[in-house]
Amino acid sequence: MGRIYHNAPVIEAVIEFQFTSEQWDWTVPGLMYERLKEGFPKKRQQNVLELEMRAEAAQIAQRVKGGIARMQFVREDEQALIQVGPDLLAVNYLKPYPNWATFKVQILEALSMYEEIADPTGLKRIGLRYINRIEMPEPRVELEQYFRILPEIPMSKDMSSFLMRVEVPFEVANGQLVVTMGSTSSDRPEHSAFILGLDFFTVRAEVLALDTSAEWIETAHTHIEDSFESCLTDKARILFEEVES
Repeated sequence: MGRIYHNAPVIEAVIEFQFTSEQWDWTVPGLMYERLKEGFPKKRQQNVLELEMRAEAAQIAQRVKGGIARMQFVREDEQALIQVGPDLLAVNYLKPYPNWATFKVQILEALSMYEEIADPTGLKRIGLRYINRIEMPEPRVELEQYFRILPEIPMSKDMSSFLMRVEVPFEVANGQLVVTMGSTSSDRPEHSAFILGLDFFTVRAEVLALDTSAEWIETAHTHIEDSFESCLTDKARILFEEVES
């Protein structure tokens, strides 16, 4: 079991499953909502716009088409939602993030429900992502005091803003971790703020059986949790107020 923080910096945790199927049926979201509406009563749709371009009579013609990308079922407090779209299921938790045990229970319940209703034939992709917002009570910080993952710019040590991305393969776990870190703005001018994102996703989801999803997401979470801790110093952890076990 990893560290538990009273003031965890997670602002969003999301898992997304992409499936293969013989044919997508738009009755699936409605059937999912009937099962979910007690806990996720709010319903909204997320639309998508597609730009279609064609060559007609020596000129380019374009047409904008609209459609529904996915349906979102939202908890009353709007701090959690379940999304359903063509061969897609996603579960999101916003701040305050509860804990992995609570998040995992909701994931597995939604996954079991989706598989029963949509009857997918296999997996195309699984991705588990955590976005952390870390704020320090000082206008300028020496990054090495808080982070062990650092940008290095030889020509200057004074960076007003930055964004970095690192990709780490985990072949044994059939996954890859993408770590992103960058500066962001703060509502308080005397503070500094940074975003630390960790995204663990399958490399070859098609080799996973549907009934092994629970095992894979547990492994993914372990790698994310370990990577998060390895990016921080003890001074950063003080900001989060670790709960003593």
